[in-house]
Amino acid sequence: MWRPGYRFRPPRWAGTGHSSLEACVFKDPAPVSRTSSRPARRRRIGLEAGAMIATGLLLILAVWAPTPYVLERPGPAFDTTGEVDGEPIMSIDGIDTFPTETQLDFTTVYVVGGPGSSPRILDTLISWASSTQAALPLEVMYPPATTREEISDSGTAAMDSSQDLAVAAALEDLGEEYSTTLTVNAVIPGSPAEGVLRAGDVLRTVNGDPITSLDGLRSALPGDDEQVALGVDRDGEREELTVGTVESGGHRQLGVYLERSFDFPFDIEFALDNIGGPSAGMMFSLGIIDELTPGSLGGDNHVAGTGTIDVDGDVGPIGGIQQKLAGAADAGVDLFLAPVENCQDVRGHEPDGMHVVAVDTLEDSVNALNAVADGKDPDTLPTCTGRS
Repeated sequence: MWRPGYRFRPPRWAGTGHSSLEACVFKDPAPVSRTSSRPARRRRIGLEAGAMIATGLLLILAVWAPTPYVLERPGPAFDTTGEVDGEPIMSIDGIDTFPTETQLDFTTVYVVGGPGSSPRILDTLISWASSTQAALPLEVMYPPATTREEISDSGTAAMDSSQDLAVAAALEDLGEEYSTTLTVNAVIPGSPAEGVLRAGDVLRTVNGDPITSLDGLRSALPGDDEQVALGVDRDGEREELTVGTVESGGHRQLGVYLERSFDFPFDIEFALDNIGGPSAGMMFSLGIIDELTPGSLGGDNHVAGTGTIDVDGDVGPIGGIQQKLAGAADAGVDLFLAPVENCQDVRGHEPDGMHVVAVDTLEDSVNALNAVADGKDPDTLPTCTGRS
C-alpha cells in the first residue's frame, strides 16, 4: 500500500537475501509563504481604526469648537402686572392702583455668546437651520474690544432708563404732572456751548422760566442764531450763563448731551434681575396705565409686545422681533403689539393663531387694547401687511 512520503523500490540483490524499503521524502514545489499576508492585513486594519478614531476626534473637536457668532433664541415672557418668584414686577406706592384681568407681557430674547464666550459649531448650525433662532456675527452685535462687563452695564443702564421713560410716557398719557431735571452729560466740541457749559451742570431756567421738560427747553430756544440765557446749578452754586445755539435735526440745539432724571408724584420700583435693554419700555407704560386706571385695559386677553418708548409716547424698533414672537406663541399669547418700524421683520413670521398689531405710538397701543376689550375683532386692527 502507498503511503504519503514513501515510494517502493524494487529489491536490490546484495547477497543478503533481503529486500529493502528506503524511506524517501518527496519535496513540494517552492513553498508559498502563507503567514506573510497576515501582518499586512493587521497593519491595514490598524490604519483604518486609527483613521476612524482620528476622524471621530476631529468631529468632536469640530462640534465643540467656538464660532465668532452670537445666537438669539426665544426667551420667556413676563407679565408686567404680575409676579416673578413671588415678587411683583412693578410695585407702585403713593397713588391708588386697581386690579386687572389683562395679562400684559413683555418679551425677551435669550442670547448665547458674546465677548469671551462663543457658541459651538453645532449650536450655530442649529440656529441657522431654525426658523425661530438667529446667528449673527459677533462684530455686528458688539463693538470691537467690548467686554462682557461693559455689555452688562450698558444693558442694565438701558433697562433703568426705559423704566423711567415708561413711567413718564404713562403719566403723559394719563395727563398727570411730573418734573424733569436736565443735567449736562457732555459738551460737543466746536458747539456754541463749548467753553460755557460743563459736564455736571444742572439746567434750571431758560430766559428766566423754569425748565420742566426737554420739550420745554427746546421750545424756548430761539429760532435763529440769537443767544439764550441759562440758569444752571454748578458745584452747588447758581450761575447765569449766556449760550449760543445751532440748528441740528430741524431743531435749535445748545450742543450738549443731556441726561434726564424725573420726579414722579408716586414711588414705583421694578424687580427684575438679569434682564437688560430698553425694549420693554412700551409694555411697562401699558402696565402702569392699566394699574392706575379702573378696569382692565385689554379685557381678559393675554397680550404681549415689545418696543422702546420715549416721553412723547413714540414706540421705537427693537432687535430679535422674530424670537420674541416665537416666545410669545410659546406663552399662549392672543395679541402681540409690534413696532411699525419692525414690520419688515414681522411679515411672514406671525405665529399661527396670534394677532399681530402694528403700533407707532403708546396711544396706538392703548386704542388697540381698548378695542379688543370692547369685543372688536382683532383682525380689523392695523397689521404689518403692506407696511415697509
